[in-house]
Amino acid sequence: MQPKLALVLVASAAVALAQTQSPAPHSTFEVASVKLNPGGGSGAHVQALPGRLLMDNFSLRLLIQFAHGVKDFQISGDPPWIGSDHYDIQAKAEGNASVKQMEGPMLQALLADRFQLTLHRETRQLPVYELTVVKGGVKLQLTRQGDCTPYSVDSPPPPPTAGASRPIFCGYPRMGSDGLNRTLEGAGVSMAVLAANLSRSELHRKILDRTGLTGTFDVYLKWTIDSPAGPASPGISDDPTGPSVFTALQELGLKLESAKGPVEVLVIDRVEKPSAN
Repeated sequence: MQPKLALVLVASAAVALAQTQSPAPHSTFEVASVKLNPGGGSGAHVQALPGRLLMDNFSLRLLIQFAHGVKDFQISGDPPWIGSDHYDIQAKAEGNASVKQMEGPMLQALLADRFQLTLHRETRQLPVYELTVVKGGVKLQLTRQGDCTPYSVDSPPPPPTAGASRPIFCGYPRMGSDGLNRTLEGAGVSMAVLAANLSRSELHRKILDRTGLTGTFDVYLKWTIDSPAGPASPGISDDPTGPSVFTALQELGLKLESAKGPVEVLVIDRVEKPSAN
């Protein structure tokens, strides 16, 4: 079972595949620290504010996904340690660099420098899923004005004060994990955003929006993934009777159909463990 991911993906969802291009020479952090995580954390966490990026308990594999805007299944040629070793990053940018700049080109440059990471892109024909509407139509409520808070990755709001609930941002659904149980909840969610977020789940395939729906919706999905081999971890809540993601989607008037299509893949040419700093 993969470690429970307590990852705030609000800002990273906006980092596009186009950012896999080599960053400009000036797109680097002024000061950055990369240290091996001692292994006591419960998940990966990120805090990004203009000019400052803090990342805790990230594997290099997850860092690559974050920096290049790809999914796990789009990384090839990697040694096992990039998924097992975890790192903490503290980075400060000169001036007031945007969150998008830091989480994309600047983080790419940091990984290239500290991990000697070089890679190239290929397009491969891989299994995909197509998200479509079932006969009878979609069973989702259109998002109304005021249901969610607009969000910009270049001007994020400050973190909520202690005890205050985090607002619901338009177009950035939250994905939750509890043992084998998964949830996806959000407002102002387009079908393209829903497909992209489902691509980050354990389906391990790119999901293409083929619904033809142009509006934004309030979405709540709850499903259970297949149990991995081996005993469950102590204290983990598993519900083997929960619906699969396919059934959960059908209850909303949507379905996933298997197909094959072009998928961009990042191929790792070189990578090394970083030296202590």
